[in-house]
Amino acid sequence: MNWKIPFIAVTIVAIVTACILLSQSSFPRQNTSAEHPDWNLLVDGLVQHPLNLSLKEIVTMPRRTISAELYCLPSPEGSGVLVDSGNWTGVSLRFMLEKAGVLPEAVKVAFYAEDGFTTDLAMSPALGEDILLAYEKEGEPLHQKLRLVVPGRWGYKWIYLLNRIELVDYDFLGTYESRGFPDRAEIP
Repeated sequence: MNWKIPFIAVTIVAIVTACILLSQSSFPRQNTSAEHPDWNLLVDGLVQHPLNLSLKEIVTMPRRTISAELYCLPSPEGSGVLVDSGNWTGVSLRFMLEKAGVLPEAVKVAFYAEDGFTTDLAMSPALGEDILLAYEKEGEPLHQKLRLVVPGRWGYKWIYLLNRIELVDYDFLGTYESRGFPDRAEIP
């Protein structure tokens, strides 16, 4: 019996299941910063001014809204599945990084979620205009506090339950990236 076929099938089922759960978690639910009184976003690592911000403080920063689609990748060789789309509102990652003052030796941005999931972006794309730390979708607050919205990248870059951003001087690889998924995660 060829063991590769069952392994691939199980892997695809696991990834599709994760995509379904990811999409369900992105639906808006009424939520205010008062519901997360102890939650903070830490921005640290290779920065001049580490930040420790509450959701209330983040919501007062300059807002941007972009329209973007979230696609999950069912396998390293497969085609994507659209799991969510809409108008996302938040603060640009670029603004947040500029506020922290990125040190010149930083080469990557590592993102950490409350549940242990991680992902990353190289500095150049991280400073793009359309990458958001979203706290709303279609004008309604997200229940997961913050989601990184990365248009044109596969869903494993769209980390949610985000609670830490660290600037590093090495080739940090996130959860999926360290398993062989493309680090750039660009959708063709």
